[in-house]
Amino acid sequence: MIRRHRPILLALALAATLANAGPVAANQVDLPDQAGWDATRRMAVTPDGVHLTYLELGQEPGMEKGAPIILIHGYTDNSRSWSLLAPTLRQEMPDRRIIAVDLRGHGSSDAPGCCYGPDSLASDVAGLMQALQISQADVVGHSLGSMTAAYLAATRPASVRRLVLLSSATHLPASSRDWLWQKVPDLAQPIDPDGAFMKEWFANPTPVAEDFLKRERADAAAVPLHVWNGVLQTLSAWDWAPLAPRIQARTMIAWGDQDTLFDAKAQTVLQAALPAAQYVQFDGLGHNFFWEQPEKVGKTISGFLTEAPSP
Repeated sequence: MIRRHRPILLALALAATLANAGPVAANQVDLPDQAGWDATRRMAVTPDGVHLTYLELGQEPGMEKGAPIILIHGYTDNSRSWSLLAPTLRQEMPDRRIIAVDLRGHGSSDAPGCCYGPDSLASDVAGLMQALQISQADVVGHSLGSMTAAYLAATRPASVRRLVLLSSATHLPASSRDWLWQKVPDLAQPIDPDGAFMKEWFANPTPVAEDFLKRERADAAAVPLHVWNGVLQTLSAWDWAPLAPRIQARTMIAWGDQDTLFDAKAQTVLQAALPAAQYVQFDGLGHNFFWEQPEKVGKTISGFLTEAPSP
């Protein structure tokens, strides 16, 4: 097993994005700014021996009310992916524990040589929940993280109370698969975080905070090549639709209509697989719509997670 390390920054500060997030509830952890993100990570070891790093973004453990919320990022992202959304989630749900995980091969988590499909990633998340003594959580996933969240909900239904799938699909559309196969196998490290491919990989139809994007590109450029290729190879032959009927959690699907990775056709298939799910479309936004309008999306997610169940 390969253990990945990053330089540890010494300074911690409150996130600049908290300026408009309102007062911080008692016992909430301090949100780091972008520069302090790495130093705020904690580590847990799954029962399978995988070291996963994560951030606590809400109430301190033991002080929360209600189910914890687990945030699962997308392909080549990491827990930082949730940094723009976190202030709104905290403001709207001040009593909830919020955990943003670094999937294996991403962020500062272990990067073993094998197994980067949603099944392995979901097993890791389940192992993290066990390590943190969480029996049930609300799970929010983006892109690859949404597939992982769906697999977790289908195979361990008792562990997921509510499920939020952002920019999701049951499988990788052919056009996206072909584009990635044209690009990813030819990558060579060091990957230039400001090169043409990385800028295209992180392109958005509306503006996103540049300091955040620059760090996201740098983080993705540091992801080992076997992880880039391992995810692509697995997703190219992956379809979790047959497992969809096993999902018991109340589910919300959210999508930006300018998503060029998981297109409108993929949404039709996804909605057919989960016909009872609530569906929300964000017009004019792309695959990373929760970076483009984090406050609006954060309130939408919070509303769904705190909504009383139907009688």
